[in-house]
Amino acid sequence: MTSKKAKRIKLIIAATAALVLAAVIIALLFTLVNSYKFLTLSDKKINAAFDARTCDIKFIAHRGLSVEAYQNTKTAFELAAEDADAWGIETDVWVTADKGVVCMHDANSLNGIENVSDVTLEVALSTPLRKNRKERAVRFEDYLQICKGGNKVAIVEIKDRSLSTEDIDVIMSKVAASGVRAVYGSFHHSILKYIRGKDAEVELHQFTIMGLARDMADAGASVKKKMQKLIDSRINVSCDWKYLTKGLADMFHKAGLKVGVWTVNKARDIACLALEYGVDYVTTDVRKSVLFGD
Repeated sequence: MTSKKAKRIKLIIAATAALVLAAVIIALLFTLVNSYKFLTLSDKKINAAFDARTCDIKFIAHRGLSVEAYQNTKTAFELAAEDADAWGIETDVWVTADKGVVCMHDANSLNGIENVSDVTLEVALSTPLRKNRKERAVRFEDYLQICKGGNKVAIVEIKDRSLSTEDIDVIMSKVAASGVRAVYGSFHHSILKYIRGKDAEVELHQFTIMGLARDMADAGASVKKKMQKLIDSRINVSCDWKYLTKGLADMFHKAGLKVGVWTVNKARDIACLALEYGVDYVTTDVRKSVLFGD
Protein backbone atom coordinates (compact mmCIF):
# COMPACT_ATOMS: atom_id res chain seq x y z
CA MET A 1 0.00 0.00 0.00
CA THR A 2 1.43 3.37 -0.99
CA SER A 3 1.95 6.13 1.52
CA LYS A 4 -0.60 8.37 -0.23
CA LYS A 5 -3.24 5.65 -0.27
CA ALA A 6 -2.69 4.88 3.42
CA LYS A 7 -3.04 8.57 4.30
CA ARG A 8 -6.23 8.80 2.24
CA ILE A 9 -7.75 5.82 4.04
CA LYS A 10 -6.82 7.29 7.44
CA LEU A 11 -8.38 10.60 6.42
CA ILE A 12 -11.62 8.89 5.36
CA ILE A 13 -11.76 6.94 8.62
CA ALA A 14 -11.14 10.09 10.66
CA ALA A 15 -13.80 12.03 8.75
CA THR A 16 -16.33 9.23 9.17
CA ALA A 17 -15.61 9.02 12.90
CA ALA A 18 -16.07 12.79 13.21
CA LEU A 19 -19.45 12.65 11.44
CA VAL A 20 -20.64 9.80 13.65
CA LEU A 21 -19.54 11.67 16.78
CA ALA A 22 -21.32 14.82 15.60
CA ALA A 23 -24.54 12.85 14.97
CA VAL A 24 -24.37 11.30 18.45
CA ILE A 25 -23.81 14.72 20.06
CA ILE A 26 -26.76 16.24 18.18
CA ALA A 27 -28.99 13.32 19.19
CA LEU A 28 -27.97 13.72 22.82
CA LEU A 29 -28.70 17.43 22.71
CA PHE A 30 -32.21 16.78 21.41
CA THR A 31 -32.66 14.11 24.07
CA LEU A 32 -31.54 16.40 26.89
CA VAL A 33 -33.20 19.65 25.85
CA ASN A 34 -36.73 18.71 26.94
CA SER A 35 -35.47 17.09 30.15
CA TYR A 36 -33.52 20.25 31.05
CA LYS A 37 -36.39 22.56 30.14
CA PHE A 38 -38.83 20.56 32.23
CA LEU A 39 -36.50 20.57 35.23
CA THR A 40 -36.30 24.36 35.13
CA LEU A 41 -40.05 24.99 34.91
CA SER A 42 -41.62 26.25 38.12
CA ASP A 43 -44.11 24.16 40.09
CA LYS A 44 -46.63 27.00 39.59
CA LYS A 45 -46.44 26.58 35.81
CA ILE A 46 -46.56 22.81 36.13
CA ASN A 47 -49.70 22.96 38.26
CA ALA A 48 -51.30 25.39 35.82
CA ALA A 49 -50.57 23.01 32.97
CA PHE A 50 -52.04 20.11 34.87
CA ASP A 51 -55.21 22.02 35.69
CA ALA A 52 -55.69 23.48 32.21
CA ARG A 53 -54.54 20.75 29.84
CA THR A 54 -53.92 17.33 31.36
CA CYS A 55 -57.61 16.61 31.78
CA ASP A 56 -57.97 16.91 27.98
CA ILE A 57 -55.15 14.51 27.13
CA LYS A 58 -56.06 11.04 25.92
CA PHE A 59 -54.01 8.41 27.75
CA ILE A 60 -52.94 5.29 25.87
CA ALA A 61 -51.85 2.13 27.69
CA HIS A 62 -48.52 1.12 26.13
CA ARG A 63 -48.77 -2.57 25.14
CA GLY A 64 -51.47 -2.81 27.79
CA LEU A 65 -50.66 -1.94 31.39
CA SER A 66 -47.11 -3.15 30.91
CA VAL A 67 -45.84 -2.06 34.33
CA GLU A 68 -48.33 -4.38 36.04
CA ALA A 69 -48.20 -7.32 33.61
CA TYR A 70 -45.90 -8.49 30.83
CA GLN A 71 -46.31 -6.41 27.67
CA ASN A 72 -48.78 -7.38 24.95
CA THR A 73 -50.33 -10.17 27.00
CA LYS A 74 -53.94 -10.94 27.80
CA THR A 75 -53.48 -9.83 31.41
CA ALA A 76 -51.85 -6.53 30.41
CA PHE A 77 -54.69 -5.81 27.98
CA GLU A 78 -57.39 -6.74 30.50
CA LEU A 79 -55.88 -4.51 33.19
CA ALA A 80 -55.85 -1.60 30.73
CA ALA A 81 -59.44 -2.33 29.72
CA GLU A 82 -60.49 -2.00 33.36
CA ASP A 83 -58.67 1.32 33.82
CA ALA A 84 -61.20 4.14 33.64
CA ASP A 85 -58.50 6.67 32.67
CA ALA A 86 -57.18 4.76 29.66
CA TRP A 87 -58.62 6.04 26.39
CA GLY A 88 -56.90 3.44 24.25
CA ILE A 89 -54.81 0.27 24.41
CA GLU A 90 -51.75 0.02 22.16
CA THR A 91 -50.38 -3.21 20.72
CA ASP A 92 -47.96 -4.41 18.03
CA VAL A 93 -49.36 -6.78 15.40
CA TRP A 94 -47.73 -9.40 13.16
CA VAL A 95 -49.13 -11.58 10.39
CA THR A 96 -48.42 -15.33 10.34
CA ALA A 97 -47.78 -17.55 7.32
CA ASP A 98 -51.45 -18.53 7.10
CA LYS A 99 -52.73 -14.93 7.48
CA GLY A 100 -53.42 -15.10 11.19
CA VAL A 101 -52.62 -11.99 13.26
CA VAL A 102 -50.94 -12.00 16.66
CA CYS A 103 -50.05 -9.35 19.21
CA MET A 104 -46.41 -9.24 20.36
CA HIS A 105 -43.56 -6.77 20.23
CA ASP A 106 -41.20 -8.11 17.56
CA ALA A 107 -41.19 -10.60 14.70
CA ASN A 108 -38.82 -12.79 16.72
CA SER A 109 -40.63 -12.54 20.07
CA LEU A 110 -41.49 -16.26 20.02
CA ASN A 111 -38.97 -18.60 21.59
CA GLY A 112 -36.91 -20.39 18.94
CA ILE A 113 -38.68 -18.69 16.01
CA GLU A 114 -36.84 -15.98 14.10
CA ASN A 115 -39.84 -14.64 12.22
CA VAL A 116 -43.47 -15.25 13.04
CA SER A 117 -44.35 -14.84 9.36
CA ASP A 118 -42.71 -18.24 8.78
CA VAL A 119 -45.09 -20.18 11.03
CA THR A 120 -48.82 -20.79 11.26
CA LEU A 121 -51.16 -19.07 13.69
CA GLU A 122 -51.49 -22.32 15.66
CA VAL A 123 -47.73 -22.55 16.13
CA ALA A 124 -47.46 -18.86 17.03
CA LEU A 125 -50.14 -19.12 19.72
CA SER A 126 -48.71 -22.29 21.25
CA THR A 127 -45.07 -21.15 21.42
CA PRO A 128 -43.81 -19.38 24.59
CA LEU A 129 -42.48 -15.85 24.29
CA ARG A 130 -38.71 -15.60 24.07
CA LYS A 131 -38.30 -13.25 27.04
CA ASN A 132 -41.08 -14.65 29.20
CA ARG A 133 -41.61 -18.41 28.83
CA LYS A 134 -44.76 -18.28 30.97
CA GLU A 135 -46.59 -16.13 28.44
CA ARG A 136 -47.91 -16.61 24.91
CA ALA A 137 -48.72 -14.23 22.06
CA VAL A 138 -52.33 -13.02 21.97
CA ARG A 139 -54.64 -13.59 19.01
CA PHE A 140 -55.49 -10.20 17.50
CA GLU A 141 -59.22 -10.92 17.60
CA ASP A 142 -58.98 -11.57 21.36
CA TYR A 143 -57.21 -8.24 21.90
CA LEU A 144 -59.94 -6.48 19.92
CA GLN A 145 -62.65 -8.08 22.04
CA ILE A 146 -60.86 -6.96 25.21
CA CYS A 147 -60.80 -3.40 23.84
CA LYS A 148 -64.49 -3.68 22.99
CA GLY A 149 -65.40 -4.98 26.43
CA GLY A 150 -63.58 -2.10 28.10
CA ASN A 151 -64.91 0.49 25.63
CA LYS A 152 -61.35 1.35 24.62
CA VAL A 153 -59.89 2.46 21.31
CA ALA A 154 -57.56 -0.11 19.74
CA ILE A 155 -54.22 1.50 18.91
CA VAL A 156 -52.78 -0.88 16.31
CA GLU A 157 -49.09 -0.47 15.54
CA ILE A 158 -47.93 -2.10 12.30
CA LYS A 159 -44.16 -2.56 12.48
CA ASP A 160 -43.50 -4.96 9.61
CA ARG A 161 -42.43 -2.91 6.61
CA SER A 162 -42.51 -6.01 4.40
CA LEU A 163 -46.25 -6.58 4.81
CA SER A 164 -48.13 -6.95 1.55
CA THR A 165 -51.27 -4.93 0.89
CA GLU A 166 -53.14 -8.22 1.33
CA ASP A 167 -51.69 -8.55 4.84
CA ILE A 168 -52.75 -5.01 5.73
CA ASP A 169 -56.22 -5.76 4.38
CA VAL A 170 -56.38 -8.81 6.68
CA ILE A 171 -55.61 -6.64 9.71
CA MET A 172 -58.16 -4.01 8.70
CA SER A 173 -60.84 -6.62 8.00
CA LYS A 174 -60.45 -8.10 11.48
CA VAL A 175 -60.84 -4.65 13.01
CA ALA A 176 -63.95 -4.00 10.91
CA ALA A 177 -65.48 -7.35 11.90
CA SER A 178 -64.92 -6.61 15.60
CA GLY A 179 -66.81 -3.32 15.56
CA VAL A 180 -64.04 -1.71 17.62
CA ARG A 181 -62.85 1.80 16.89
CA ALA A 182 -59.19 1.61 15.86
CA VAL A 183 -56.30 3.98 15.32
CA TYR A 184 -53.47 2.73 13.12
CA GLY A 185 -49.88 3.75 13.77
CA SER A 186 -46.57 2.96 12.13
CA PHE A 187 -43.03 4.20 11.61
CA HIS A 188 -43.52 3.42 7.91
CA HIS A 189 -45.32 6.11 5.93
CA SER A 190 -46.02 3.74 3.03
CA ILE A 191 -48.22 1.59 5.29
CA LEU A 192 -50.21 4.56 6.58
CA LYS A 193 -50.54 5.95 3.05
CA TYR A 194 -52.05 2.65 1.91
CA ILE A 195 -54.51 2.62 4.82
CA ARG A 196 -55.51 6.22 4.11
CA GLY A 197 -56.25 5.20 0.53
CA LYS A 198 -58.58 2.48 1.83
CA ASP A 199 -60.26 4.62 4.49
CA ALA A 200 -60.49 8.41 4.25
CA GLU A 201 -61.77 8.81 7.83
CA VAL A 202 -59.71 6.44 9.98
CA GLU A 203 -57.31 8.08 12.45
CA LEU A 204 -53.64 7.51 11.63
CA HIS A 205 -50.49 8.21 13.65
CA GLN A 206 -47.00 8.48 12.15
CA PHE A 207 -44.46 7.41 14.79
CA THR A 208 -41.13 9.23 14.74
CA ILE A 209 -38.03 9.87 16.83
CA MET A 210 -37.00 12.72 14.56
CA GLY A 211 -35.60 15.67 16.50
CA LEU A 212 -36.70 18.59 14.38
CA ALA A 213 -35.38 22.12 14.57
CA ARG A 214 -36.63 24.22 17.47
CA ASP A 215 -38.40 26.37 14.88
CA MET A 216 -39.73 24.76 11.70
CA ALA A 217 -38.30 27.75 9.82
CA ASP A 218 -34.85 26.34 10.62
CA ALA A 219 -35.69 22.79 9.56
CA GLY A 220 -34.22 21.37 6.39
CA ALA A 221 -36.28 21.23 3.21
CA SER A 222 -36.41 17.43 3.26
CA VAL A 223 -37.83 17.42 6.81
CA LYS A 224 -40.48 19.97 5.94
CA LYS A 225 -41.41 17.98 2.87
CA LYS A 226 -41.85 14.78 4.89
CA MET A 227 -43.98 16.51 7.49
CA GLN A 228 -46.09 18.20 4.82
CA LYS A 229 -46.77 14.79 3.26
CA LEU A 230 -48.27 13.68 6.56
CA ILE A 231 -50.38 16.80 6.82
CA ASP A 232 -51.62 16.44 3.25
CA SER A 233 -52.71 12.88 4.04
CA ARG A 234 -54.29 13.97 7.36
CA ILE A 235 -51.92 11.81 9.41
CA ASN A 236 -51.19 12.82 13.01
CA VAL A 237 -47.65 12.76 14.39
CA SER A 238 -46.59 10.75 17.45
CA CYS A 239 -43.09 11.45 18.69
CA ASP A 240 -40.65 10.09 21.25
CA TRP A 241 -41.32 12.68 23.94
CA LYS A 242 -37.65 13.53 24.42
CA TYR A 243 -37.39 14.65 20.79
CA LEU A 244 -40.61 16.64 20.46
CA THR A 245 -40.13 20.29 19.53
CA LYS A 246 -42.44 23.28 19.52
CA GLY A 247 -41.91 23.69 15.79
CA LEU A 248 -43.19 20.19 15.11
CA ALA A 249 -46.15 20.48 17.50
CA ASP A 250 -47.18 23.89 16.14
CA MET A 251 -46.97 22.72 12.53
CA PHE A 252 -49.46 19.91 13.10
CA HIS A 253 -51.76 21.84 15.41
CA LYS A 254 -52.01 24.70 12.93
CA ALA A 255 -53.05 22.15 10.31
CA GLY A 256 -55.83 20.90 12.59
CA LEU A 257 -54.03 17.64 13.39
CA LYS A 258 -53.05 16.00 16.66
CA VAL A 259 -49.72 15.46 18.43
CA GLY A 260 -48.90 12.41 20.51
CA VAL A 261 -45.89 11.47 22.62
CA TRP A 262 -44.46 8.18 23.88
CA THR A 263 -43.46 6.66 26.26
CA VAL A 264 -43.92 9.06 29.22
CA ASN A 265 -43.92 7.59 32.72
CA LYS A 266 -43.55 10.67 34.97
CA ALA A 267 -46.32 13.07 35.93
CA ARG A 268 -44.09 16.14 35.75
CA ASP A 269 -43.01 15.32 32.20
CA ILE A 270 -46.63 14.88 31.12
CA ALA A 271 -47.63 18.20 32.66
CA CYS A 272 -44.68 19.91 30.99
CA LEU A 273 -45.58 18.41 27.62
CA ALA A 274 -49.09 19.75 28.10
CA LEU A 275 -47.78 23.21 28.98
CA GLU A 276 -45.03 23.53 26.37
CA TYR A 277 -46.51 21.71 23.39
CA GLY A 278 -50.21 21.14 24.05
CA VAL A 279 -49.90 17.41 23.36
CA ASP A 280 -53.13 15.55 22.64
CA TYR A 281 -52.10 11.93 23.33
CA VAL A 282 -49.78 10.42 25.92
CA THR A 283 -48.70 6.80 25.65
CA THR A 284 -47.56 5.47 29.02
CA ASP A 285 -46.77 2.23 30.85
CA VAL A 286 -48.37 3.50 34.06
CA ARG A 287 -51.92 4.23 35.16
CA LYS A 288 -52.82 7.92 35.19
CA SER A 289 -54.17 7.46 38.71
CA VAL A 290 -50.74 6.22 39.83
CA LEU A 291 -48.92 9.03 38.06
CA PHE A 292 -51.07 11.84 39.45
CA GLY A 293 -52.34 10.24 42.65
CA ASP A 294 -56.01 10.51 41.68
